[in-house]
Amino acid sequence: MPTKTDDPEVAPAGNGNGGTVTPFYTGDPVPPVASPLILNDAYFELSGVNLRCLVKHLEAAFPENKPVTVTSFCGEVDYPGVTKWHLRVTFYQSFDSGAVYATLNSAYQAYVTGGTAVQFRARPYFSRAPSAANPWISGYVIPQPFDLIVGDAGSTAEVAIDWNLTAPPTVDLGTVAATGATAGTPGFYSPSGAQAPANLAALTGVTATPATAWATGQFVITADMLANHWSGAAWATGKA
Repeated sequence: MPTKTDDPEVAPAGNGNGGTVTPFYTGDPVPPVASPLILNDAYFELSGVNLRCLVKHLEAAFPENKPVTVTSFCGEVDYPGVTKWHLRVTFYQSFDSGAVYATLNSAYQAYVTGGTAVQFRARPYFSRAPSAANPWISGYVIPQPFDLIVGDAGSTAEVAIDWNLTAPPTVDLGTVAATGATAGTPGFYSPSGAQAPANLAALTGVTATPATAWATGQFVITADMLANHWSGAAWATGKA
């Protein structure tokens, strides 16, 4: 015959633990109402190109701490040293127009010829508007040589990058307005984490770099997904 221990009562729900009683100590802080981030809706762009559908792994941005160890007769003591920030991404390789190879190669060639760092931006949820719970994480990285094809027979080819940031990343919990636009193919907005202006008209007041007419083929992309360029006197539609 069943006893009380064979059929235990279910604890009342509502304590945030799925109906299980959890012991607590008076004075402990109340845990936040939070859900773990599942990377099935994340966003990633590099040099103004949306590559989210080709990203397998993302570390934006990874801090590498380099403490200074002082060894003496009294033992070893670690002191704060330099912190290097990395952008680590594994892509599914694609040689399609405007995809992975084209984006990485364009960024690398721009750095080789002009020393131009490239901007990356990421946020936890692509389908949600930027907010305190869905921040922009952004920064500028130094492009380096990269693998072309890595993979096994019958499986997807991949390419992984580990590029250093020029400065600590920006975590924007709101909306950063663009104040500058740098020429490129495409170019990028500043400061780091800046939102693309809505359209050509919204570029009014945004400072162009260089201030002279942009070279043939250079442009920036506005939020309406159209290309625009600096003529040397005003913002104009299309590529230079």
